[in-house]
Amino acid sequence: MSWLLGVSPGAVRRMIREGKIEGLRMTGGFRIPRDDALRLSRERIETEAGRKVSDKELARLIDEVITTNEAKLNES
Repeated sequence: MSWLLGVSPGAVRRMIREGKIEGLRMTGGFRIPRDDALRLSRERIETEAGRKVSDKELARLIDEVITTNEAKLNES
């Protein structure tokens, strides 16, 4: 989730503690509901782009971020 929002994992945990994001504590971390992840991702992307994005465009952008992130992990 932190990489979708462009913040550190600590910042995400702080957002959960402050009630800005719903999070379920699980072994090894938190699980954030898909709706919250999409809402927050949309807010970030629309703020950075300065315009509204369609659901299809949002899904494509998130897929790009996931692909890029996985490629970086595989390089390590």
